[in-house]
Amino acid sequence: MKLVSRILLVLFFAPLALQAQPVGKLLDLRSYGLNIPPGKVIASKGQNVETLDEFGQAVVGKVHFTLGDYHVVLLPDGQLVGRPVAEAKDTKAVFKGSDKQALGHLLQEHLFSGFKIRKSGRYVYVYNTSEEFARATSQILEKMAPGILGFMKNLELEVHEPEVPLVVLMFRTEAEFQRYRETPAGIVAYYHTLTNRVVMHEESRFSEIKPELAIKQKINTVAHEGVHQLLHNIGVQTRTAQWPMWFTEGIAEYLSPTSTGQYMRWKGAGTVNDFRMFELEQFIKGTELLTKSPGGWMQEVITAHQLDSQGYASAWVLTHYLAKLKPMQFKSYIRELQGLEPLEGAHRLSSDNRIPQHLDLFTKHFLLQPKQLEEGLLPYINNLPYKDPFIEWPHVTVLILFRSPRGMQILGNVFHNDEIADQWLARTLEQLKLSRDQVQVQKKVFPNRVIAERYVRTSVN
Repeated sequence: MKLVSRILLVLFFAPLALQAQPVGKLLDLRSYGLNIPPGKVIASKGQNVETLDEFGQAVVGKVHFTLGDYHVVLLPDGQLVGRPVAEAKDTKAVFKGSDKQALGHLLQEHLFSGFKIRKSGRYVYVYNTSEEFARATSQILEKMAPGILGFMKNLELEVHEPEVPLVVLMFRTEAEFQRYRETPAGIVAYYHTLTNRVVMHEESRFSEIKPELAIKQKINTVAHEGVHQLLHNIGVQTRTAQWPMWFTEGIAEYLSPTSTGQYMRWKGAGTVNDFRMFELEQFIKGTELLTKSPGGWMQEVITAHQLDSQGYASAWVLTHYLAKLKPMQFKSYIRELQGLEPLEGAHRLSSDNRIPQHLDLFTKHFLLQPKQLEEGLLPYINNLPYKDPFIEWPHVTVLILFRSPRGMQILGNVFHNDEIADQWLARTLEQLKLSRDQVQVQKKVFPNRVIAERYVRTSVN
């Protein structure tokens, strides 16, 4: 029984292998999407240069870093582009972000004919979606921005207002979204570090199956990508600096919980993310990792250079746990990451496709090894308030009847699908040191979680 296809989230601009200290190193950045020749990295001196934007207009850009004979330049519209040093003359003119209204009209005229433009607060929205979807997106992003700025100030981090407009592109269909930039199947939104834009689509196959659930997931994803965009523009995460993947995605999940209903809204940093709790519940019920290899789960999460859907959930709860229970260490950790300069923080992958340096940095600040971490994290997860977002979907129950020294016993549990139910059954029998022919097993499907849990409670008690 398959319940729902997973919605993925992506932060574009993540090369697989770079040195941790790039200044003076010879690097090829074409894997980043920067179409410039390899060269030695030279830190920016804070200079501004005269150059042209993508529409051929003369603008003042800010040098992000220099690579050989090329500057990587921040344009007034927020994009990072390569410009030959010989063609980008130093200037004492002040760098200033584009006028939002003018930028919107340029995008509409040259790139997105037929799209609507809306400017509001820090944002420029370019869209051909329904007005309802565009309005919900803008409500989430605009209410979230001041809250995240305040959260970072409470951590005593130096932050500032974005110096360039925050552009959000909204396509009506998945086909249009894919034509703009091809992405892996299942992605509904992403933040692109080079263009500095959040890109998303409104309609998808999942919307036809369960529209109210689809909008909840999409709004949650929009908020997640909006966090990436904000952190890269308020001085928290230097663009092109490489943070550990678990924290890059964990902090975005931690800061982006949303609710839907009559009003779409940002719920505030640290509110429990029901979609991620759903992933964790399935993972913990269905995996043997936690019993057979204590510490392995967290070690894999912390040293990962890529995350799957379960990895996002693990990164979220790890961030939640540390922010709530280790606030001083959390503050020192994010401060160190904030200090990374362009291209810093990346490491070569190990032979087992991990980044062990991320664990070194973690233990330096939190003084916890993965096994210790899991010992505190598992009871923490069990105590988090959680409303299953799929509560109205069919659920599977499993009852195990067996004889023990204390007499006949019944164990039961509730699952979202057969696969996880079977994994739990096999693991439970192994722990009880019983074979299948020594027990009676009953499996049933109920129309929703409430009925399924009531049945298990009644049967076990």
